[in-house]
Amino acid sequence: MIVRRYGNLLALVCAALLTATACADVPLRTQPQVISDDEGAATDAGPAVAPPDKDLSAEQTVRKFITANAQAANDYEASRLYLDPKAAREWRPNKDVVIMPDHYNATVPPDTTQPEDPNEAIVRVRGPRLGSLGPDNAFIPGGRPVETEIKLRRQRDDKQWRIVDPPDDVITTEPDFIANYYQVPLYFFAPQSNVRVPDPRFVLAEPKESLPVRVVELLLEGPSNALAKAVSNPLEKATLDTNPTVKPGGLLEVPLTGVAQEDAEKRQLMVAQLVMSLETVSVDRVRPLSDGRTLVAGHQDWRNGDFPSTNATMSADLTGMALKDGRLVSLEDAEPVPGPAGTGAYQVRSAAQSLDGGLLAVVERAGKRAGIRVGPVDGDLASIDLRAGRLTRPTWRPAVAGSKQSNEVWTVVDSKKVARIALAADNVWKAQTVNVSALDGFGPMTALRLSRDGTRAVIVADKKVVVASVVRTSDSVLLRAPRILQPDTLTDVVDVDWLSQEWLVAATSSASRPVVKLPVDGFGYERYSLSNLELPLRGITAAPDRPVVAANPGGLWEASLPSEVWRQRSLSQSSLSSPFYPG
Repeated sequence: MIVRRYGNLLALVCAALLTATACADVPLRTQPQVISDDEGAATDAGPAVAPPDKDLSAEQTVRKFITANAQAANDYEASRLYLDPKAAREWRPNKDVVIMPDHYNATVPPDTTQPEDPNEAIVRVRGPRLGSLGPDNAFIPGGRPVETEIKLRRQRDDKQWRIVDPPDDVITTEPDFIANYYQVPLYFFAPQSNVRVPDPRFVLAEPKESLPVRVVELLLEGPSNALAKAVSNPLEKATLDTNPTVKPGGLLEVPLTGVAQEDAEKRQLMVAQLVMSLETVSVDRVRPLSDGRTLVAGHQDWRNGDFPSTNATMSADLTGMALKDGRLVSLEDAEPVPGPAGTGAYQVRSAAQSLDGGLLAVVERAGKRAGIRVGPVDGDLASIDLRAGRLTRPTWRPAVAGSKQSNEVWTVVDSKKVARIALAADNVWKAQTVNVSALDGFGPMTALRLSRDGTRAVIVADKKVVVASVVRTSDSVLLRAPRILQPDTLTDVVDVDWLSQEWLVAATSSASRPVVKLPVDGFGYERYSLSNLELPLRGITAAPDRPVVAANPGGLWEASLPSEVWRQRSLSQSSLSSPFYPG
Protein backbone atom coordinates (compact mmCIF):
# COMPACT_ATOMS: atom_id res chain seq x y z
CA MET A 1 0.00 0.00 0.00
CA ILE A 2 3.04 2.27 -0.05
CA VAL A 3 4.43 4.38 -2.84
CA ARG A 4 8.17 4.73 -2.35
CA ARG A 5 9.09 6.98 -5.26
CA TYR A 6 7.62 4.07 -7.25
CA GLY A 7 11.24 3.64 -8.34
CA ASN A 8 12.84 4.83 -11.57
CA LEU A 9 11.70 1.61 -13.21
CA LEU A 10 8.05 2.36 -12.50
CA ALA A 11 8.44 5.89 -13.81
CA LEU A 12 9.81 4.44 -17.05
CA VAL A 13 6.95 1.96 -17.20
CA CYS A 14 4.49 4.81 -16.79
CA ALA A 15 6.15 6.78 -19.56
CA ALA A 16 5.85 3.80 -21.87
CA LEU A 17 2.33 2.73 -20.96
CA LEU A 18 0.52 5.99 -20.26
CA THR A 19 -2.96 6.18 -21.69
CA ALA A 20 -5.82 8.54 -21.03
CA THR A 21 -6.08 6.99 -17.58
CA ALA A 22 -2.51 7.99 -16.77
CA CYS A 23 -0.80 4.82 -15.60
CA ALA A 24 -4.06 3.60 -14.15
CA ASP A 25 -3.13 -0.06 -14.33
CA VAL A 26 0.39 0.15 -12.91
CA PRO A 27 0.43 -1.24 -9.33
CA LEU A 28 0.38 1.72 -7.02
CA ARG A 29 2.12 0.47 -3.93
CA THR A 30 5.69 -0.81 -3.66
CA GLN A 31 7.85 -1.69 -0.69
CA PRO A 32 10.19 0.96 0.70
CA GLN A 33 13.95 0.83 0.68
CA VAL A 34 15.60 0.37 4.05
CA ILE A 35 17.21 3.37 5.69
CA SER A 36 20.58 1.94 6.66
CA ASP A 37 22.26 2.46 9.99
CA ASP A 38 25.28 4.25 8.59
CA GLU A 39 23.63 7.07 6.69
CA GLY A 40 24.11 9.56 9.48
CA ALA A 41 21.81 12.05 11.09
CA ALA A 42 18.76 13.44 9.36
CA THR A 43 19.32 16.45 7.16
CA ASP A 44 17.07 18.83 5.27
CA ALA A 45 19.41 19.22 2.32
CA GLY A 46 17.59 18.22 -0.85
CA PRO A 47 19.04 16.30 -3.79
CA ALA A 48 21.58 18.06 -5.97
CA VAL A 49 19.91 20.29 -8.58
CA ALA A 50 21.31 20.20 -12.10
CA PRO A 51 21.34 23.45 -14.12
CA PRO A 52 19.05 23.68 -17.16
CA ASP A 53 20.28 22.30 -20.46
CA LYS A 54 21.53 24.85 -22.95
CA ASP A 55 19.57 26.13 -25.94
CA LEU A 56 16.16 24.75 -24.97
CA SER A 57 13.23 26.01 -27.00
CA ALA A 58 10.46 27.93 -25.26
CA GLU A 59 8.27 24.80 -25.20
CA GLN A 60 11.12 22.66 -23.87
CA THR A 61 11.84 25.21 -21.15
CA VAL A 62 8.23 25.07 -19.97
CA ARG A 63 8.22 21.27 -20.00
CA LYS A 64 11.44 21.15 -17.98
CA PHE A 65 9.92 23.64 -15.54
CA ILE A 66 6.86 21.43 -15.09
CA THR A 67 9.10 18.42 -14.49
CA ALA A 68 11.16 20.35 -11.95
CA ASN A 69 7.99 21.35 -10.10
CA ALA A 70 7.88 17.86 -8.57
CA GLN A 71 11.04 18.76 -6.63
CA ALA A 72 9.74 20.98 -3.85
CA ALA A 73 12.98 20.96 -1.84
CA ASN A 74 14.49 24.30 -0.84
CA ASP A 75 11.37 26.23 -1.89
CA TYR A 76 11.34 24.82 -5.43
CA GLU A 77 14.98 25.57 -6.08
CA ALA A 78 14.97 23.35 -9.20
CA SER A 79 11.92 25.13 -10.66
CA ARG A 80 13.34 28.59 -10.11
CA LEU A 81 16.29 27.80 -12.39
CA TYR A 82 13.85 28.08 -15.32
CA LEU A 83 12.63 31.53 -14.26
CA ASP A 84 14.26 34.85 -15.03
CA PRO A 85 16.02 36.46 -12.03
CA LYS A 86 13.10 38.71 -11.05
CA ALA A 87 10.50 35.92 -11.28
CA ALA A 88 12.80 33.55 -9.40
CA ARG A 89 12.98 36.01 -6.48
CA GLU A 90 9.28 36.88 -6.41
CA TRP A 91 7.48 33.59 -7.22
CA ARG A 92 5.26 32.55 -4.31
CA PRO A 93 3.40 29.47 -5.56
CA ASN A 94 0.28 28.02 -4.01
CA LYS A 95 0.76 25.16 -1.57
CA ASP A 96 -1.29 22.76 -3.72
CA VAL A 97 0.51 20.64 -6.33
CA VAL A 98 -1.59 20.08 -9.46
CA ILE A 99 -0.97 16.70 -11.13
CA MET A 100 -1.47 16.08 -14.86
CA PRO A 101 -0.83 12.94 -16.93
CA ASP A 102 2.39 12.92 -18.92
CA HIS A 103 0.57 13.43 -22.22
CA TYR A 104 -0.30 17.09 -21.75
CA ASN A 105 0.11 19.76 -24.43
CA ALA A 106 2.69 22.57 -24.24
CA THR A 107 2.59 24.49 -27.50
CA VAL A 108 3.31 27.93 -28.89
CA PRO A 109 -0.05 29.35 -30.06
CA PRO A 110 -0.41 31.01 -33.50
CA ASP A 111 1.60 34.14 -34.23
CA THR A 112 -1.50 36.31 -33.78
CA THR A 113 -1.36 35.71 -30.05
CA GLN A 114 2.42 36.00 -29.70
CA PRO A 115 4.27 39.13 -28.50
CA GLU A 116 5.74 41.35 -31.25
CA ASP A 117 9.17 41.12 -29.64
CA PRO A 118 10.94 38.07 -31.15
CA ASN A 119 12.71 37.58 -27.81
CA GLU A 120 9.41 36.93 -26.06
CA ALA A 121 7.07 33.96 -26.40
CA ILE A 122 3.91 32.52 -24.90
CA VAL A 123 3.52 28.79 -24.34
CA ARG A 124 0.05 27.40 -23.74
CA VAL A 125 -0.21 24.41 -21.38
CA ARG A 126 -3.30 22.20 -21.51
CA GLY A 127 -4.03 18.82 -19.98
CA PRO A 128 -6.42 16.76 -17.86
CA ARG A 129 -6.19 17.27 -14.14
CA LEU A 130 -5.81 13.97 -12.32
CA GLY A 131 -5.98 15.73 -8.98
CA SER A 132 -3.84 17.73 -6.63
CA LEU A 133 -1.78 17.38 -3.49
CA GLY A 134 -3.46 19.60 -0.90
CA PRO A 135 -1.81 21.69 1.81
CA ASP A 136 -2.34 18.74 4.16
CA ASN A 137 -0.30 16.50 1.81
CA ALA A 138 -3.36 14.40 0.93
CA PHE A 139 -4.31 13.63 -2.66
CA ILE A 140 -7.53 15.29 -3.86
CA PRO A 141 -8.86 13.60 -7.01
CA GLY A 142 -10.28 15.44 -10.00
CA GLY A 143 -10.71 19.12 -10.64
CA ARG A 144 -10.89 21.41 -13.64
CA PRO A 145 -8.55 20.68 -16.56
CA VAL A 146 -5.27 22.55 -16.60
CA GLU A 147 -5.17 25.45 -19.03
CA THR A 148 -2.67 28.25 -18.59
CA GLU A 149 -0.41 30.48 -20.68
CA ILE A 150 3.19 31.04 -19.64
CA LYS A 151 5.25 33.97 -20.90
CA LEU A 152 8.98 33.60 -21.53
CA ARG A 153 11.77 35.97 -22.46
CA ARG A 154 15.14 35.25 -24.02
CA GLN A 155 17.85 36.44 -21.63
CA ARG A 156 20.26 39.09 -22.89
CA ASP A 157 23.43 37.54 -21.51
CA ASP A 158 23.18 33.89 -22.57
CA LYS A 159 20.20 33.97 -25.00
CA GLN A 160 18.39 31.25 -23.00
CA TRP A 161 14.60 31.20 -22.66
CA ARG A 162 13.38 31.86 -19.13
CA ILE A 163 9.86 32.13 -17.69
CA VAL A 164 8.85 35.63 -16.59
CA ASP A 165 5.34 34.98 -15.22
CA PRO A 166 5.13 31.48 -13.69
CA PRO A 167 1.61 30.29 -12.80
CA ASP A 168 0.47 30.49 -9.20
CA ASP A 169 -0.30 26.77 -9.25
CA VAL A 170 2.55 24.30 -8.99
CA ILE A 171 1.87 22.04 -11.98
CA THR A 172 3.66 18.75 -12.56
CA THR A 173 3.06 15.35 -14.14
CA GLU A 174 2.09 12.05 -12.56
CA PRO A 175 5.39 10.25 -13.39
CA ASP A 176 7.41 13.18 -12.00
CA PHE A 177 5.23 13.30 -8.89
CA ILE A 178 5.65 9.56 -8.38
CA ALA A 179 9.41 9.85 -8.77
CA ASN A 180 9.72 12.54 -6.09
CA TYR A 181 7.05 11.75 -3.49
CA TYR A 182 6.58 8.85 -1.11
CA GLN A 183 3.13 7.76 0.01
CA VAL A 184 2.80 6.85 3.67
CA PRO A 185 -0.29 5.91 5.70
CA LEU A 186 -0.56 7.97 8.85
CA TYR A 187 -2.71 6.41 11.55
CA PHE A 188 -5.45 7.75 13.77
CA PHE A 189 -8.28 5.97 15.57
CA ALA A 190 -11.99 5.47 15.11
CA PRO A 191 -14.04 7.31 17.74
CA GLN A 192 -15.32 5.14 20.57
CA SER A 193 -12.88 2.36 19.70
CA ASN A 194 -9.17 1.67 19.38
CA VAL A 195 -9.39 0.56 15.73
CA ARG A 196 -6.72 2.25 13.67
CA VAL A 197 -7.72 4.34 10.65
CA PRO A 198 -5.25 4.85 7.77
CA ASP A 199 -4.91 8.35 6.35
CA PRO A 200 -2.81 8.15 3.14
CA ARG A 201 -0.50 11.13 2.63
CA PHE A 202 2.48 12.09 0.49
CA VAL A 203 5.86 13.40 1.63
CA LEU A 204 8.97 14.29 -0.32
CA ALA A 205 11.06 11.16 -0.85
CA GLU A 206 14.40 12.95 -0.67
CA PRO A 207 16.52 13.33 1.31
CA LYS A 208 15.78 9.81 2.48
CA GLU A 209 17.82 10.23 5.67
CA SER A 210 15.24 12.66 7.05
CA LEU A 211 12.16 10.86 5.68
CA PRO A 212 11.17 9.55 9.15
CA VAL A 213 11.39 13.10 10.50
CA ARG A 214 9.05 14.40 7.78
CA VAL A 215 6.58 11.61 8.57
CA VAL A 216 6.59 12.49 12.28
CA GLU A 217 6.13 16.20 11.54
CA LEU A 218 3.18 15.48 9.25
CA LEU A 219 1.62 13.11 11.80
CA LEU A 220 1.79 15.79 14.50
CA GLU A 221 -0.07 18.19 12.21
CA GLY A 222 -3.08 15.91 12.60
CA PRO A 223 -5.44 14.09 10.22
CA SER A 224 -6.10 15.24 6.67
CA ASN A 225 -8.80 17.83 6.09
CA ALA A 226 -11.22 15.22 4.74
CA LEU A 227 -10.83 12.93 7.76
CA ALA A 228 -10.28 15.54 10.47
CA LYS A 229 -13.68 15.36 12.19
CA ALA A 230 -14.17 11.63 11.73
CA VAL A 231 -11.26 10.27 13.79
CA SER A 232 -9.69 10.67 17.21
CA ASN A 233 -6.09 11.83 17.49
CA PRO A 234 -4.30 10.96 20.75
CA LEU A 235 -1.33 13.07 19.59
CA GLU A 236 -3.52 16.16 19.21
CA LYS A 237 -1.73 18.13 21.97
CA ALA A 238 1.75 16.86 21.16
CA THR A 239 4.45 19.02 19.61
CA LEU A 240 8.13 18.41 19.05
CA ASP A 241 10.40 19.46 21.89
CA THR A 242 13.44 19.22 19.60
CA ASN A 243 14.03 17.60 16.22
CA PRO A 244 13.59 13.82 15.96
CA THR A 245 16.90 12.04 15.61
CA VAL A 246 17.77 8.97 13.55
CA LYS A 247 20.23 7.00 15.67
CA PRO A 248 22.43 4.01 14.81
CA GLY A 249 20.65 0.67 14.56
CA GLY A 250 17.50 2.05 12.95
CA LEU A 251 16.30 3.82 16.10
CA LEU A 252 14.25 7.01 15.79
CA GLU A 253 14.05 9.19 18.90
CA VAL A 254 10.93 11.38 18.96
CA PRO A 255 11.13 14.07 21.68
CA LEU A 256 7.59 15.27 22.43
CA THR A 257 6.25 17.94 24.70
CA GLY A 258 2.73 18.96 25.73
CA VAL A 259 1.61 15.46 26.72
CA ALA A 260 2.81 15.22 30.32
CA GLN A 261 -0.75 15.35 31.67
CA GLU A 262 -2.12 12.55 29.46
CA ASP A 263 -3.06 9.24 31.11
CA ALA A 264 -1.33 5.90 30.53
CA GLU A 265 -3.93 4.59 28.07
CA LYS A 266 -3.66 7.63 25.86
CA ARG A 267 0.12 7.46 25.92
CA GLN A 268 -0.05 3.87 24.71
CA LEU A 269 -2.20 5.04 21.80
CA MET A 270 0.33 7.79 21.01
CA VAL A 271 3.06 5.19 20.81
CA ALA A 272 0.91 3.05 18.51
CA GLN A 273 0.29 6.04 16.23
CA LEU A 274 3.98 6.79 15.94
CA VAL A 275 5.13 3.21 15.42
CA MET A 276 2.43 2.33 12.87
CA SER A 277 2.92 5.55 10.90
CA LEU A 278 6.68 4.98 10.74
CA GLU A 279 6.51 1.31 9.80
CA THR A 280 6.72 1.90 6.05
CA VAL A 281 9.88 4.03 6.24
CA SER A 282 11.82 1.11 7.68
CA VAL A 283 12.46 2.51 11.13
CA ASP A 284 13.34 -0.50 13.27
CA ARG A 285 12.48 1.01 16.67
CA VAL A 286 10.87 4.19 17.96
CA ARG A 287 11.82 5.90 21.22
CA PRO A 288 9.07 8.38 22.14
CA LEU A 289 9.91 10.87 24.88
CA SER A 290 7.82 13.32 26.88
CA ASP A 291 9.82 16.35 28.04
CA GLY A 292 12.98 14.25 27.88
CA ARG A 293 11.56 11.25 29.75
CA THR A 294 10.23 7.93 28.49
CA LEU A 295 6.67 8.46 27.26
CA VAL A 296 5.41 5.15 28.68
CA ALA A 297 6.97 4.25 32.01
CA GLY A 298 8.99 1.06 31.91
CA HIS A 299 9.08 0.75 28.12
CA GLN A 300 11.61 2.86 26.23
CA ASP A 301 11.89 1.52 22.66
CA TRP A 302 8.95 0.22 20.65
CA ARG A 303 8.34 -2.00 17.64
CA ASN A 304 5.09 -2.78 15.87
CA GLY A 305 4.63 -6.08 17.68
CA ASP A 306 4.85 -4.49 21.13
CA PHE A 307 1.15 -3.59 21.33
CA PRO A 308 -2.08 -5.41 20.44
CA SER A 309 -3.34 -5.31 16.87
CA THR A 310 -5.65 -2.40 16.18
CA ASN A 311 -6.84 -3.50 12.72
CA ALA A 312 -10.51 -3.68 11.85
CA THR A 313 -11.06 -7.43 11.81
CA MET A 314 -13.77 -10.04 11.57
CA SER A 315 -13.77 -13.71 12.42
CA ALA A 316 -12.43 -16.14 9.83
CA ASP A 317 -15.51 -18.28 10.58
CA LEU A 318 -17.75 -15.70 8.91
CA THR A 319 -17.65 -16.88 5.31
CA GLY A 320 -20.34 -14.60 3.90
CA MET A 321 -23.83 -15.07 2.55
CA ALA A 322 -25.78 -14.76 -0.69
CA LEU A 323 -29.33 -14.68 -1.95
CA LYS A 324 -31.21 -17.61 -3.49
CA ASP A 325 -34.88 -17.33 -4.44
CA GLY A 326 -35.56 -14.71 -1.75
CA ARG A 327 -33.75 -16.70 0.97
CA LEU A 328 -30.35 -16.24 2.56
CA VAL A 329 -27.80 -19.01 2.11
CA SER A 330 -24.18 -19.53 3.09
CA LEU A 331 -21.68 -18.26 0.55
CA GLU A 332 -19.50 -21.28 1.33
CA ASP A 333 -21.89 -24.14 0.57
CA ALA A 334 -25.19 -22.51 -0.51
CA GLU A 335 -26.98 -24.07 2.47
CA PRO A 336 -29.79 -21.96 4.02
CA VAL A 337 -28.71 -19.89 7.02
CA PRO A 338 -30.42 -20.74 10.32
CA GLY A 339 -33.53 -18.79 11.18
CA PRO A 340 -36.45 -17.26 9.25
CA ALA A 341 -34.20 -15.40 6.80
CA GLY A 342 -32.98 -18.75 5.50
CA THR A 343 -36.31 -20.54 5.41
CA GLY A 344 -38.13 -18.12 3.13
CA ALA A 345 -40.20 -16.38 5.81
CA TYR A 346 -39.19 -13.06 4.26
CA GLN A 347 -38.94 -12.15 0.58
CA VAL A 348 -35.36 -10.95 0.87
CA ARG A 349 -34.02 -8.57 -1.78
CA SER A 350 -30.65 -7.85 -0.15
CA ALA A 351 -29.04 -8.24 3.26
CA ALA A 352 -26.06 -7.50 5.47
CA GLN A 353 -24.45 -9.32 8.41
CA SER A 354 -22.84 -7.38 11.24
CA LEU A 355 -19.07 -7.57 11.62
CA ASP A 356 -19.41 -9.58 14.82
CA GLY A 357 -21.60 -12.04 12.93
CA GLY A 358 -24.56 -11.96 15.30
CA LEU A 359 -26.99 -9.64 13.54
CA LEU A 360 -28.76 -9.44 10.21
CA ALA A 361 -30.45 -6.62 8.35
CA VAL A 362 -32.56 -7.63 5.37
CA VAL A 363 -34.35 -5.55 2.78
CA GLU A 364 -37.59 -7.34 1.94
CA ARG A 365 -40.39 -6.99 -0.54
CA ALA A 366 -43.31 -5.39 1.32
CA GLY A 367 -46.22 -5.35 -1.11
CA LYS A 368 -45.18 -3.04 -3.93
CA ARG A 369 -42.58 -1.35 -1.75
CA ALA A 370 -39.43 -2.25 0.14
CA GLY A 371 -39.09 -2.64 3.90
CA ILE A 372 -36.26 -3.53 6.25
CA ARG A 373 -35.92 -5.94 9.16
CA VAL A 374 -33.20 -6.21 11.81
CA GLY A 375 -32.41 -8.85 14.38
CA PRO A 376 -30.33 -11.92 15.30
CA VAL A 377 -29.03 -14.11 12.49
CA ASP A 378 -30.86 -17.19 13.70
CA GLY A 379 -33.99 -15.51 15.04
CA ASP A 380 -36.98 -13.40 14.12
CA LEU A 381 -36.15 -10.05 12.55
CA ALA A 382 -38.03 -6.99 13.76
CA SER A 383 -39.82 -4.97 11.09
CA ILE A 384 -38.61 -1.35 11.06
CA ASP A 385 -40.93 1.60 10.50
CA LEU A 386 -39.36 2.44 7.15
CA ARG A 387 -40.93 1.92 3.72
CA ALA A 388 -39.63 3.09 0.36
CA GLY A 389 -39.73 2.39 -3.33
CA ARG A 390 -36.12 1.23 -3.09
CA LEU A 391 -33.67 0.47 -0.29
CA THR A 392 -30.05 -0.37 -1.03
CA ARG A 393 -28.18 -3.32 0.41
CA PRO A 394 -27.72 -2.48 4.13
CA THR A 395 -24.33 -1.84 5.71
CA TRP A 396 -23.37 -2.17 9.38
CA ARG A 397 -21.46 0.15 11.65
CA PRO A 398 -18.83 -1.78 13.65
CA ALA A 399 -19.34 -2.32 17.36
CA VAL A 400 -18.00 0.41 19.62
CA ALA A 401 -15.61 -0.19 22.51
CA GLY A 402 -17.26 -2.04 25.37
CA SER A 403 -19.93 -3.60 23.14
CA LYS A 404 -19.88 -7.02 21.54
CA GLN A 405 -22.43 -6.21 18.84
CA SER A 406 -23.13 -3.40 16.42
CA ASN A 407 -26.00 -1.07 17.22
CA GLU A 408 -26.51 0.63 13.85
CA VAL A 409 -27.13 -0.26 10.20
CA TRP A 410 -27.48 2.09 7.19
CA THR A 411 -29.33 2.04 3.86
CA VAL A 412 -30.09 4.50 1.05
CA VAL A 413 -33.77 5.41 0.73
CA ASP A 414 -35.12 6.03 -2.79
CA SER A 415 -31.67 6.99 -4.11
CA LYS A 416 -31.58 10.35 -2.32
CA LYS A 417 -31.70 9.92 1.46
CA VAL A 418 -29.68 7.83 3.91
CA ALA A 419 -31.33 6.20 6.91
CA ARG A 420 -29.55 4.67 9.89
CA ILE A 421 -31.47 2.16 11.97
CA ALA A 422 -30.07 2.41 15.48
CA LEU A 423 -30.78 0.44 18.63
CA ALA A 424 -32.40 2.89 21.05
CA ALA A 425 -32.16 2.90 24.83
CA ASP A 426 -35.45 0.98 25.07
CA ASN A 427 -33.84 -1.84 23.02
CA VAL A 428 -35.96 -1.05 19.95
CA TRP A 429 -34.49 -0.50 16.48
CA LYS A 430 -35.53 2.90 15.17
CA ALA A 431 -34.88 4.64 11.85
CA GLN A 432 -33.14 8.01 11.89
CA THR A 433 -31.80 10.30 9.19
CA VAL A 434 -28.17 10.80 8.21
CA ASN A 435 -27.33 14.34 7.09
CA VAL A 436 -26.14 13.94 3.49
CA SER A 437 -26.40 17.58 2.43
CA ALA A 438 -22.72 17.46 1.43
CA LEU A 439 -23.79 15.12 -1.38
CA ASP A 440 -26.32 17.51 -2.88
CA GLY A 441 -25.73 17.62 -6.61
CA PHE A 442 -23.81 14.34 -6.74
CA GLY A 443 -26.73 12.48 -8.30
CA PRO A 444 -28.81 9.44 -7.30
CA MET A 445 -27.20 7.10 -4.76
CA THR A 446 -27.50 3.44 -5.69
CA ALA A 447 -25.06 1.76 -3.27
CA LEU A 448 -23.55 2.54 0.12
CA ARG A 449 -20.95 0.73 2.20
CA LEU A 450 -19.53 1.80 5.56
CA SER A 451 -15.84 1.08 6.07
CA ARG A 452 -15.15 -1.62 8.62
CA ASP A 453 -13.68 0.99 10.97
CA GLY A 454 -16.84 3.10 10.64
CA THR A 455 -15.10 6.37 9.75
CA ARG A 456 -15.75 6.44 6.01
CA ALA A 457 -18.56 5.64 3.62
CA VAL A 458 -18.25 4.78 -0.05
CA ILE A 459 -21.24 5.59 -2.20
CA VAL A 460 -22.14 4.94 -5.80
CA ALA A 461 -23.67 8.27 -6.86
CA ASP A 462 -24.60 8.88 -10.49
CA LYS A 463 -22.57 5.75 -11.34
CA LYS A 464 -19.42 7.20 -9.79
CA VAL A 465 -17.41 6.18 -6.71
CA VAL A 466 -17.66 8.75 -3.91
CA VAL A 467 -15.84 8.49 -0.58
CA ALA A 468 -16.93 10.65 2.38
CA SER A 469 -16.05 10.73 6.06
CA VAL A 470 -18.58 9.84 8.74
CA VAL A 471 -18.84 12.51 11.43
CA ARG A 472 -20.76 11.95 14.66
CA THR A 473 -21.85 14.70 17.01
CA SER A 474 -23.89 14.48 20.19
CA ASP A 475 -27.18 14.66 18.29
CA SER A 476 -26.51 13.87 14.63
CA VAL A 477 -24.53 11.87 12.09
CA LEU A 478 -23.41 13.36 8.80
CA LEU A 479 -21.34 12.60 5.73
CA ARG A 480 -18.59 15.13 5.16
CA ALA A 481 -15.95 16.01 2.54
CA PRO A 482 -17.19 13.76 -0.30
CA ARG A 483 -14.70 13.13 -3.10
CA ILE A 484 -15.26 11.41 -6.42
CA LEU A 485 -12.52 8.88 -7.14
CA GLN A 486 -11.27 8.66 -10.75
CA PRO A 487 -14.09 11.00 -11.86
CA ASP A 488 -13.19 11.00 -15.56
CA THR A 489 -12.68 7.25 -15.83
CA LEU A 490 -15.06 5.42 -13.51
CA THR A 491 -18.40 6.73 -14.76
CA ASP A 492 -20.27 3.42 -15.06
CA VAL A 493 -20.07 1.90 -11.58
CA VAL A 494 -22.68 -0.69 -10.60
CA ASP A 495 -21.57 -1.66 -7.08
CA VAL A 496 -18.68 -1.12 -4.67
CA ASP A 497 -17.25 -2.62 -1.47
CA TRP A 498 -14.30 -2.31 0.91
CA LEU A 499 -11.47 -4.72 0.16
CA SER A 500 -9.65 -3.34 3.21
CA GLN A 501 -9.50 -0.06 5.09
CA GLU A 502 -7.19 1.29 2.37
CA TRP A 503 -8.65 -0.30 -0.77
CA LEU A 504 -11.97 -0.51 -2.60
CA VAL A 505 -13.26 -2.76 -5.37
CA ALA A 506 -15.87 -1.56 -7.83
CA ALA A 507 -18.00 -3.44 -10.36
CA THR A 508 -18.76 -1.53 -13.55
CA SER A 509 -20.66 -1.97 -16.80
CA SER A 510 -17.45 -1.49 -18.80
CA ALA A 511 -16.37 -4.40 -21.00
CA SER A 512 -12.72 -3.32 -20.74
CA ARG A 513 -12.55 -2.99 -16.94
CA PRO A 514 -15.55 -4.72 -15.34
CA VAL A 515 -13.87 -4.86 -11.91
CA VAL A 516 -11.31 -2.39 -10.60
CA LYS A 517 -9.34 -1.98 -7.41
CA LEU A 518 -8.65 1.56 -6.25
CA PRO A 519 -7.14 3.18 -3.15
CA VAL A 520 -9.30 5.15 -0.78
CA ASP A 521 -7.75 8.45 -1.95
CA GLY A 522 -8.34 7.66 -5.64
CA PHE A 523 -4.69 7.95 -6.70
CA GLY A 524 -4.79 5.54 -9.65
CA TYR A 525 -6.56 2.22 -10.03
CA GLU A 526 -5.88 -1.35 -11.15
CA ARG A 527 -8.01 -3.56 -13.38
CA TYR A 528 -8.94 -7.10 -12.52
CA SER A 529 -8.60 -9.76 -15.20
CA LEU A 530 -11.28 -9.99 -17.88
CA SER A 531 -10.96 -13.77 -18.23
CA ASN A 532 -14.18 -15.74 -17.63
CA LEU A 533 -16.13 -12.77 -16.29
CA GLU A 534 -19.15 -11.90 -18.42
CA LEU A 535 -21.27 -8.78 -18.25
CA PRO A 536 -23.53 -7.51 -16.92
CA LEU A 537 -22.31 -7.47 -13.33
CA ARG A 538 -25.01 -7.04 -10.73
CA GLY A 539 -23.04 -6.89 -7.50
CA ILE A 540 -19.71 -7.31 -5.80
CA THR A 541 -18.39 -8.01 -2.32
CA ALA A 542 -14.93 -7.93 -0.77
CA ALA A 543 -13.20 -8.16 2.59
CA PRO A 544 -9.66 -8.58 3.96
CA ASP A 545 -8.11 -12.02 3.37
CA ARG A 546 -11.05 -13.18 1.30
CA PRO A 547 -11.56 -13.49 -2.46
CA VAL A 548 -13.50 -10.79 -4.27
CA VAL A 549 -16.86 -12.21 -5.35
CA ALA A 550 -18.74 -10.75 -8.33
CA ALA A 551 -22.28 -11.62 -9.36
CA ASN A 552 -23.61 -11.85 -12.91
CA PRO A 553 -26.61 -13.69 -14.41
CA GLY A 554 -24.51 -16.88 -14.50
CA GLY A 555 -23.91 -16.92 -10.74
CA LEU A 556 -20.99 -15.99 -8.53
CA TRP A 557 -17.35 -15.64 -9.62
CA GLU A 558 -14.30 -15.08 -7.47
CA ALA A 559 -10.70 -13.88 -7.75
CA SER A 560 -8.18 -13.24 -5.00
CA LEU A 561 -5.83 -11.02 -7.04
CA PRO A 562 -6.36 -8.65 -9.96
CA SER A 563 -4.19 -10.87 -12.17
CA GLU A 564 -6.15 -14.05 -11.47
CA VAL A 565 -8.61 -15.63 -13.88
CA TRP A 566 -12.15 -15.43 -12.51
CA ARG A 567 -13.44 -18.82 -11.41
CA GLN A 568 -17.00 -19.87 -10.70
CA ARG A 569 -17.43 -20.83 -7.07
CA SER A 570 -19.54 -23.89 -7.92
CA LEU A 571 -22.00 -24.97 -10.59
CA SER A 572 -24.41 -25.63 -7.73
CA GLN A 573 -24.20 -21.92 -6.90
CA SER A 574 -25.17 -20.70 -10.37
CA SER A 575 -28.53 -19.53 -9.03
CA LEU A 576 -27.02 -17.40 -6.25
CA SER A 577 -26.98 -13.60 -6.35
CA SER A 578 -26.26 -10.56 -4.15
CA PRO A 579 -23.20 -11.95 -2.31
CA PHE A 580 -21.96 -10.19 0.81
CA TYR A 581 -19.32 -10.49 3.50
CA PRO A 582 -19.96 -9.10 7.00
CA GLY A 583 -19.95 -5.30 7.21
